[in-house]
Amino acid sequence: MSIQAAEEVLSFYTLQEPMVEFIRHNENMTFKVTDLKEGRLYLLRIHSPSTAGLLGIQHTQQGLESEMYILQELSKDQALHVQKPVANRTGGLVTEYVNDGKDICYATLLEWIEGATLTLQEDNMEQIAYQLGEKLAAFHHFSRHTELPGLQRPVYDAERIDTAVEELKYGVDSDLYSQEQYEIIVQVLGMIKRQLQVLETLPGQWGLVHADVQLGNVIITESGPCLIDFGFCGYGYYLFDLGSAGTVLPGELRQLFLQGYASAADFSWEQIRYIEGQIFMDTFISYLFFIHDSTRNNWIKESAAKLCNTLCKDFIAGKEVFYSF
Repeated sequence: MSIQAAEEVLSFYTLQEPMVEFIRHNENMTFKVTDLKEGRLYLLRIHSPSTAGLLGIQHTQQGLESEMYILQELSKDQALHVQKPVANRTGGLVTEYVNDGKDICYATLLEWIEGATLTLQEDNMEQIAYQLGEKLAAFHHFSRHTELPGLQRPVYDAERIDTAVEELKYGVDSDLYSQEQYEIIVQVLGMIKRQLQVLETLPGQWGLVHADVQLGNVIITESGPCLIDFGFCGYGYYLFDLGSAGTVLPGELRQLFLQGYASAADFSWEQIRYIEGQIFMDTFISYLFFIHDSTRNNWIKESAAKLCNTLCKDFIAGKEVFYSF
């Protein structure tokens, strides 16, 4: 069914002889598309998440048009290599169609970036860690120095924390974690809110963040690591990206990663404490994507137990935890 849907969507584009391969279905349904006649590769995304918790403003027409605008602007930046949007037959970058269930869905087509996803087994991991920091610095530089009209994208701020505190109560009701663990989570999120109040007073800390730097979203090319999948890209503090990207890497490479970032962006090592807060924020927000899906939320129980029993308590006590995640 998924291949059939992809082929239907591709009829809205000018590809001559497309061959479709299913990749995965998570926040979007994704396909590798090869134009056999032109020999070019593309990524097709049908924006229908696999679970309701992943649905958000990023799946709306306005949200997707904003993402395409970001990618278009980024593609003009020589410091970054991103997947450039491909227009449909009418010139639009977001394609609307009606699926089998008679629901309106949206799709986007992007140019393919050739390479392999990051595995951490690469021989030059030290170089990759440093370069990944440089790439994030370049992205944040783009955000600081590019005129961006009112984009409809997710926002990672104090209000998002307030929403999370309420929604996370369900984890106690569904026995994913105890009331005591929930209270520890709430205490940590309260500390992070106070951190955000401090960051709000500092210049140049807020802007567009990728918000989903993980192994599968880093492509290793001949010219170094490239960031892909800006599906969760939105407004937040730049340290949010340093947290998510930092925890992708083993502890011994995180300092190199931050050195790479500091080589091209304003960064103080005293901000480590704030990065730790953003890691916790990122983690607890990610619980909400799956917390109501009983077939996919079991990992939350293990994660919450690990965090609440050790790292959360250390963070509350003022101990450094950045290298322990």
